[in-house]
Amino acid sequence: MTRCCAVLATAVLMMSGCFETMSPPPGTVGAVQPAVGGDGGLAMVDTISYRDNLALHAGCSTAGLTYVPAVIPGYQCAAKAYPLAGVAEDTERPIVLLVHGNSDTPDSWERFPAESGAPMIAEQLTAAGMRTYAIDLRIDLNDDPQGNNDTENAARNIDHGWAVPLVEHFVEATLAAWPDRRISLVGFSLGSTVIRDALRRIHGRGEVAVFERVEDVVLLAGAHHGVSTYARLCGRNPTMRGQIACELGSRDSYAPTDFLIPLNGVGGADETPCFDGGTVYGAVDACAGNVVTYTTVVMSDIADGSYQDEFVSEASSRLDNDDNHLIALSDVDESGYFFNGLLKNHYGAARSAAAVSIVVTALTGQ
Repeated sequence: MTRCCAVLATAVLMMSGCFETMSPPPGTVGAVQPAVGGDGGLAMVDTISYRDNLALHAGCSTAGLTYVPAVIPGYQCAAKAYPLAGVAEDTERPIVLLVHGNSDTPDSWERFPAESGAPMIAEQLTAAGMRTYAIDLRIDLNDDPQGNNDTENAARNIDHGWAVPLVEHFVEATLAAWPDRRISLVGFSLGSTVIRDALRRIHGRGEVAVFERVEDVVLLAGAHHGVSTYARLCGRNPTMRGQIACELGSRDSYAPTDFLIPLNGVGGADETPCFDGGTVYGAVDACAGNVVTYTTVVMSDIADGSYQDEFVSEASSRLDNDDNHLIALSDVDESGYFFNGLLKNHYGAARSAAAVSIVVTALTGQ
């Protein structure tokens, strides 16, 4: 597994500002704007700039990959396909799409070490006969200035403007390539809000009835209500490194940001579209009767009210109308996957035995 030193710098510097405080920068908190599309009021309120032109998107590339990219008809960008070793595909089950977190690659879904590690989410899903793909958000192709980490982005962080269009394309290409199949999505860390925003935007365009074909949405250590790095980075770094913190808001003194208002809705009303088979961003009878099941996983808070997870908390990861799971403080990533376990608490939500069991059970029913 190869990663550049800049990724290590990302992890260290992201943790360094967890408990600083500052006033929210102008533009990070605001009122709901009139919707410009969709049938649910907030479905297409876009308050950030998205790289929607994939022909010009630096991250939509298969150049320089160390693996053979997945072949999905119509899909132009990078993803990994996981082989079904020794089992037949269960075509009655949905196709699973995995979306990794910031400063990472699809490797986060896999066993480590590759030859001897315990099976992780990718291996367990394919062993159950589920067709599984993991998008590669290509943090290595980040085009921000990278001279330092204070005012530039040597750490190669990405934001929703970078990641969401890639995931939209990933989802839409999969739905088009298998028109008779449903999909389930799993996101870790940044990947959690990226999935939710991608589904919101696809729905808002009205071209694909996406929520009618989603079975499960599983979100691991997501920052749906704030992230610890907000105070350290937002308003201080103009690149994607600072912007992603601004988009997610403060974990420790959360107030809805312009990015999260259309995603969560007023009082959390829109956090789980189609959870009841009908409601999507305020619209009723809009799911064709399809019930989307939502699951979250996050490490428990410490009893004194502080946090062991380096970036999120119970409150920041929880969604309304959802099956919210807490793993124990001892449920860390034992594999040492990310720089010998540097963020073993955060990664526990995706790589501990307890978390993997929750995810596999949610997706397979077993």
